[in-house]
Amino acid sequence: MRLALLLSLCLCVHATEVVVRGPLTTVLPMAFPRGATGIEVRISVPAEAPRDLGYGVFVADHAGTWWQRPLASGLSPGVHVQRVDLSEALAAEPPPASWAALRQPQRAGVYLWSSATRAVTVRVEVGFPAAALRTLSPVLTDLRPGRPRLAVGELYELQVRPEPLPIDPYDDGQFTLRLRIQEPDGSERVVSGFLREVMTPFDRGDREDMRPRAPLCYAVRFRPRLPGRHRLSLEAAWPDGRRAAAELPAVQATGAPATGIVRVDPADPRYFSVDGAFWWPVGLNLHSPFDLRSRDVIKTRLTPARGTHTYAAILERLAAAGGNACEIWLSSWNLGLQWRSDWPGFAGLEGIHLANAERLDLILDRAWLLGIRVKPVINNHGQASPRTDREWKDSPLNAANGGPCATPAEVFTHPLALAAQERVRRYIVARWADHPAIWGWKLWSEIDLTAGVGEPMRLWHEQAAARWHALDPSGRGVTTHWAGDYRRVDHAIAGLPGIDYLCLDAYRRARADQDPTPLVDILAGSLSDPNRGLARFAKPVVVTEYGAGSGESPEDFRAVDHLTGAWIALVSGHAAAPMLWWWEWVDQGGRWAPYGAIRRFLADEDLRGSEARSVVLLAEAPDVRLWCRTWIRPGHALGYLLEINWGARGGRPPTVAGSVIRVSDQVEAGMLRVSWWDADSGLRLSQTDLDHPGGVLELHPEPFAGHVGWKIERLRRED
Repeated sequence: MRLALLLSLCLCVHATEVVVRGPLTTVLPMAFPRGATGIEVRISVPAEAPRDLGYGVFVADHAGTWWQRPLASGLSPGVHVQRVDLSEALAAEPPPASWAALRQPQRAGVYLWSSATRAVTVRVEVGFPAAALRTLSPVLTDLRPGRPRLAVGELYELQVRPEPLPIDPYDDGQFTLRLRIQEPDGSERVVSGFLREVMTPFDRGDREDMRPRAPLCYAVRFRPRLPGRHRLSLEAAWPDGRRAAAELPAVQATGAPATGIVRVDPADPRYFSVDGAFWWPVGLNLHSPFDLRSRDVIKTRLTPARGTHTYAAILERLAAAGGNACEIWLSSWNLGLQWRSDWPGFAGLEGIHLANAERLDLILDRAWLLGIRVKPVINNHGQASPRTDREWKDSPLNAANGGPCATPAEVFTHPLALAAQERVRRYIVARWADHPAIWGWKLWSEIDLTAGVGEPMRLWHEQAAARWHALDPSGRGVTTHWAGDYRRVDHAIAGLPGIDYLCLDAYRRARADQDPTPLVDILAGSLSDPNRGLARFAKPVVVTEYGAGSGESPEDFRAVDHLTGAWIALVSGHAAAPMLWWWEWVDQGGRWAPYGAIRRFLADEDLRGSEARSVVLLAEAPDVRLWCRTWIRPGHALGYLLEINWGARGGRPPTVAGSVIRVSDQVEAGMLRVSWWDADSGLRLSQTDLDHPGGVLELHPEPFAGHVGWKIERLRRED
């Protein structure tokens, strides 16, 4: 009677005849119903059963991790009934993963064992008690506050376990956890909690494994932005209206006020700033820790898939070279958070890849320690593309995989697809919005290569950008990205108020058997083209893929683009140095010099100003063609001079002698300081002060190899 009553209250009941064949373990698996809080087992043992017959229960998550509890051995004939409450501990096989009821089991069942070699049939009935049977008063347990004394900008993290446990820990409709922060200035900040499993990376040499080292829990994070006392209170809410709260020890922060957050500069929205200070990103596209395309196209060696260990090494070398920024993709093969559930670590549309979340923590922390900011790409184009780098066949949104979408175009319109995107968005903001290493939120890579088109695509970007801004009120920018070059940018999307800056490719026609398009035409044209140029939007423009062609192209073309790209972007008005896609080519060839060169040239410079602009200058030399631009603002000019043929084809740079640059016909009289800079090293070659009488100003550089940088600064008489 007791079992019949219990099973009637279960979410589902399974009953079957099981043949136990020793000496191996017999496993009876089944789907675990959402909302179940335990496993009830009834085993009917026949008289002929072996005397050492035993049984236990197990659960397994989407990653295949197995937890179990043996219940009894030496079963006598008759009926045996036991119930296991999943709020209690189970043993991991293999260790060290710890069980917590916050996990979302995908499978559960019974296992039976015996050393006897003969088979025996037993009847097994399994029920899964429902969460509704639990009547726990709401409480926050295992509360571990963060440190009470911090410097401004340091991480505060608390961890806690709520009771009763939410059925779906990623659904705000099931459970919410909020930390209220009373700032020293009287304002209030509210941040959300997120599910976390603390893990340690293990380097196998051929790949990286993540090993749990603490129980699954909820965490909440923030970083003080002001010095002084921060009062904290924790609040939890369940869907039936029950609530729990906890007052926490106050946090005392020291140091100068700072957010550390990159924003579009409010005074000159063409550029970025951090707490008012000018910031010009210089770096690489570190999309993933290995690159099959680079191996196949330009014959680099494939880097072993060592995850955070690879990123730690490459970030250290980038920082040492002078880099301060990079882009990283949250892709299915790298750091993705949501993908099909039969891939290791993923949970389909229902959960988050917690191991990848831990990896991103480690990467961001390492980048920040090195002075590098990261632009995470939330979705890569192949996830919704019917034709380019196609991953749609593996998407959890694909109806063929049990998802809601019949076509990849529905990724941008189907309500269930939009809900899945919101789930990931909320998790990302809760976990990383306060991290100063996050440069901005990039919604897609090469959005024009997906199946989304026209008004549905514009509407998706409008709504997605609005949600990012609402969830992350820090003012951090939101962007999206187009393939090819600036002529493919959709102006209807680029002009949306919620799209704060523009990302694009700058690949050129770069085949040896064709007259190549010079990189100067693409980078300068990105802003100045009268028909398709992007200057009209008055937003930062950032090239995040370039380097000759996106496929096969001559080595000399790629090398010269790498040497000249940052200089061209600087004097053309770009908000950042362009990011080369081919990072393994840079790293394996030791081609790090361009990053330090442009950073040394730009040290203590500020490109902002309402009157600052890019100006084309006339430059001439015997027997060669020259390209010259300057970024000029009152009293200051930064210039770049390039031999055009070498800039298009590369190879050995020609020595250019006898060149002249006509800066202007009407330069005000006064003291000027002119300096010349080696564009390969970023070191100053020479500096001259001259008393200009007014009128025509011409510059006469010394002979240079391929390209050279220069500056003009107006001096006061006392200087």
